[in-house]
Amino acid sequence: MKQIWLKKIRVVVSLVYLILMTLLFVDFDWIGETPIASVVLYPQFVPSLLKFTQTLAWGATGFLAVLALTLLFGRVYCSMLCPLGTLQDIAIRIARKLRWPRRVKFLFQPPNNMLRYGVLVLAVGLFLSGSVVGLALLDPFSNYGRIAADLLRPLYVLAHNDLGQLLESFGINGPLPLQWKPPSVAALVFPTAFLIGLLWLSATRGRLFCNTLCPVGTLLGLVARFALFKIRIPQSACIVCAQCSIHCKAGCIRLKTKEVDFSRCVACYNCITVCEAHGIGYASPQPVRFYPTPPTHLPPSQKSMTRRTLLRGTGLVLIGYGGLGHRDGFGAKPRNRLPSTVNHRKAWPVAPPGAEQLSRFNDLCTACHLCVSACPYGVLQPALLEYGLSGLLQPRLDYEAGYCSYECNRCGQICPTGAIRPLDLASKQTVQMGVSRFVRDNCIVYTDHVACGVCADYCPTKAVHLLSYQDGLMIPEVRENLCVGCGACENACPVRPYRAIYVDGHPIQHKAQRPLSKSPEQEV
Repeated sequence: MKQIWLKKIRVVVSLVYLILMTLLFVDFDWIGETPIASVVLYPQFVPSLLKFTQTLAWGATGFLAVLALTLLFGRVYCSMLCPLGTLQDIAIRIARKLRWPRRVKFLFQPPNNMLRYGVLVLAVGLFLSGSVVGLALLDPFSNYGRIAADLLRPLYVLAHNDLGQLLESFGINGPLPLQWKPPSVAALVFPTAFLIGLLWLSATRGRLFCNTLCPVGTLLGLVARFALFKIRIPQSACIVCAQCSIHCKAGCIRLKTKEVDFSRCVACYNCITVCEAHGIGYASPQPVRFYPTPPTHLPPSQKSMTRRTLLRGTGLVLIGYGGLGHRDGFGAKPRNRLPSTVNHRKAWPVAPPGAEQLSRFNDLCTACHLCVSACPYGVLQPALLEYGLSGLLQPRLDYEAGYCSYECNRCGQICPTGAIRPLDLASKQTVQMGVSRFVRDNCIVYTDHVACGVCADYCPTKAVHLLSYQDGLMIPEVRENLCVGCGACENACPVRPYRAIYVDGHPIQHKAQRPLSKSPEQEV
């Protein structure tokens, strides 16, 4: 049964899909607002499932299509449509080329059912109890999104801007420069540690992550047990060359019994291409036979990554991080003679417009950071414990990094899980995410007796306006019914370290009154 063409199709589809997915995260303006983005996001299992719980729209049925495909041919999603799976395949191939570790062979591994089903039960149990923290930390799409948005994007922006400067030095109009607002260093710890661990695990143990820790892979493995077509080894065709078992990245081919554990097969088709007798491939259904798995001795664990490799990878990330990052709003420099002293503690973090209420937002967001990458003003940044442990790494509005533009509703349009509801621009402009609070004791008009008023200048709804104070000076006042919590005032405030005006979030987003007149938003 010659089916060698299957692997060629898989490689082409997976690479094209990975490129489009990566481009969506590192340079959203290319395809983010085109139908390609919807095609790329449609089959992602966890985001589609969460979105389906909120709406029955056709665009939220991607997980059903994946289940149907799995019932036909097994875990094709894991080999073609999962970006994290393709990343592991690339790491495995590079490890083979570099011969690191020296013995890159994947022998049969007994299934660790207790671990993989335990992780699945834990993730599902947390989800049913109203927390997606288990899915957010293990979902392959969300993990790849954090890797691309937080670690690859700064390197891409650095290369993109350097190319533009190089072209301009030759008198050629280069691409417009990109900006990247760095998250806190603590928010980068998890994606960095996850990437290092994933690459090491892929180079030494193949697709072990997909069959032990990934809840999507375990769930699809259960469905694949009932697949209509399965990869099988006919007893008469096998010459026991062992090549299929050696090249199986999932370690699911047991040569002694000539059986394939199809629940762990990730449909990479390596076994089909290396079989000298062409005796392995998709075959018609046969009665399922269960054999006890004898204890086997796993090969000794390989040495961990060398210090040089680790430092090299960390150094590349830090170069991009340090070379691009700046977080000072509007380029404002401190203007107060003495440091401000009143430390304002926000009662609630500010969630993106369309989140509606924090509890709902935390229950649906998997922290994929697609909205973080798509935000043109860089105000969306990963949270640490602002939402609590259940909202780890979920996006929040950080007004030190930017502000929420009055003329932008991109985050709701692109959110793959429905955690940020899509709003038309007119509706978004009246969503009150929070309200501005003025701290007079920090304002330089009060402390230094000098004119300022930049908070009122940048307020798009004129919720912050100026009142007469002393000696011809003006001091700000906030009309809460007009404030939408965009943070333009806080971002522009020149007082340091504690600003004179800040936005306190709402646990349930309100609706602000639409201003009678609005001056155009100032360009930076």
